[in-house]
Amino acid sequence: MKKDVLLLKDITKEKAHNKVLDHFFMEILSGEIINLIGLEGSGKAEIYSILFGDESADKGKIWFSGRCYEKGKVLPVEKLKGIFFIGNQELIIPHLSVAENLYIIEKIKYLQFSVSKKKMIQQAKRLFDKFGIEISPEKKAMQLSRYECYVLRLMRAYVKRARLIVVDDILEDCSFDKIDQIIGILERFKEEGVSILWINSYPDSITEISDRITIIRQGRNSMTFFKDEYDKQRLLDCLAGQKKSEESEAESCTAAGRVIFQAEHIQNEYFDDLSFACRKGEILGIYDFQNKFSRELRRLLLGRRGYTGNLMIDGTVYRADSEYKLVKNRIGVVDGNQYQSLIFPDLSVRENIEMAIYKKTTMFGCFINGRVKKYLDKIGMEICENTRINQEMDEVSRRDAMQIIYRRWQLANPKILFCFQPFLRLDAVSRQQLETLLIEFKRKGTCIVLGSADISHLMPFCDRILVIERSRIAREVDRRKFSEYF
Repeated sequence: MKKDVLLLKDITKEKAHNKVLDHFFMEILSGEIINLIGLEGSGKAEIYSILFGDESADKGKIWFSGRCYEKGKVLPVEKLKGIFFIGNQELIIPHLSVAENLYIIEKIKYLQFSVSKKKMIQQAKRLFDKFGIEISPEKKAMQLSRYECYVLRLMRAYVKRARLIVVDDILEDCSFDKIDQIIGILERFKEEGVSILWINSYPDSITEISDRITIIRQGRNSMTFFKDEYDKQRLLDCLAGQKKSEESEAESCTAAGRVIFQAEHIQNEYFDDLSFACRKGEILGIYDFQNKFSRELRRLLLGRRGYTGNLMIDGTVYRADSEYKLVKNRIGVVDGNQYQSLIFPDLSVRENIEMAIYKKTTMFGCFINGRVKKYLDKIGMEICENTRINQEMDEVSRRDAMQIIYRRWQLANPKILFCFQPFLRLDAVSRQQLETLLIEFKRKGTCIVLGSADISHLMPFCDRILVIERSRIAREVDRRKFSEYF
């Protein structure tokens, strides 16, 4: 019979006289994968912080491995048979090797003597072979990719015989093969009795294999789905608290405008005779499950990659050799991985938006036009319902940052907008908001190119999708044939 590993009972917490957690309950048994899913601001971040030890609950009790941890008592975090975290906290020592990060900190002894580096490397290799992990144990941790760091953290938890591993939304920018490897590792952990608490804001591959899915809304338990009850649309409806808008489907008709953007025979170290076009008012998807094609196309547009061939904007040749030319030529480039880094924290909401049209809307080069000011105030209040328009953006949420960036581009009125991984780490409501913004661009005649590693992000409203295989466009699929190919 499975035993309780973690039990949260009546967890309550207030911040600024608002209840961010309201009698929240959650139970995790040994060898279970539990998915805690909620929108930004739902309270899931506070659950993570309480378990990690950064915050404490005002009321309620936490049981871990049969022991009660009331207020003031610290949970066994990053300790033998304790709780381990894989997320934003960087708990890897960069100048040590992979093997040393696994073992040296553990003070593991062999015949009462510290384990030698050679022994650690041998142990790490056997461990990685067992899980099919292709990382050299002798490699320095500072040389690892972000995904390899996640794998190292998982293996470190396994070495420490973790009872519970808490994972915070790490799959969004992983390719399918990496996701499959993570799933394989977690399922192996589950077989050996290790429990997993997977925290995210949007259903992913782990959601589909979870034993239970707990939805948190406004700090409360909203609904629990068991494995055989999983239904993505029903889950999304529960997350958002309303039915998903059908607007994107209704607006997704095939565009018939003139060609606005055209790439002709682009050639460089990565692209081999790349050619494609996008028409006015069209949404063109680029399905690139490895994300390499999209990454190189973005670098090329920003002037960071040399090339031969032609890029045409509305019939005029455009040379992509510097980033500052983009706005001048009415070309927008948005990277979904950098929403918050594209916001200026010392500026207010209005200032962050108005900078796109400052020269056009100032009077005598000094004061912003009063009518424009009122319009920007209105936009700002729509974006930040609980934030004053003049408030500085030092702690802007990802949802607000996304809206500010796209509103900024709306004012700049681009002819073409390239969006790379636009739905990355956005919750269900944020994704609906972004879909609405993209439809607004489409209505105004902007041609849009969306690059994503997830086909479900593209199918609802793209007119055509280019399928990328081995760095080349393998096929072009019209909307009417989506169901045949995907």
